[in-house]
Amino acid sequence: MNRHPQNNHAKSTGFTLLEVLVALAVFAVAAIALMKVSESQLQLSNRLEEKTFAHWVALNMVSEMQANQDWPELGEQTGKVAMAGRDWKVVVKTLATPVNRVRRIDVAVGVAPEDFTQNMENLTILSGFIEQPSVQTTGSDP
Repeated sequence: MNRHPQNNHAKSTGFTLLEVLVALAVFAVAAIALMKVSESQLQLSNRLEEKTFAHWVALNMVSEMQANQDWPELGEQTGKVAMAGRDWKVVVKTLATPVNRVRRIDVAVGVAPEDFTQNMENLTILSGFIEQPSVQTTGSDP
């Protein structure tokens, strides 16, 4: 007869306190890493939104100047535009080109600073060209 001695103590089948603490530590590290990635993605998304709106402001400025057949003076002009619930600072630089009837315009756009005289961070710079409008006579020539 082969008898195994019976153990009067029941075998524990749960986790030890140490195993639970290690599992919590691993989970905490993973959760912190996930939070940092989420925060980074949110900042990137906000930045991309700002750049997109700034580019739209610049496109609108160039399109309006071309549609109105403006002939801007050479130099730099600064203005403020409201779009998407924000104020945008717009700097338009007008430059001469080798063709006398064409001018280059560079439109720089950024979020308008509190003090408008402060420098801004350019979120976008868009270049366009404007042709001098032809002079049309409205007189009655035979």
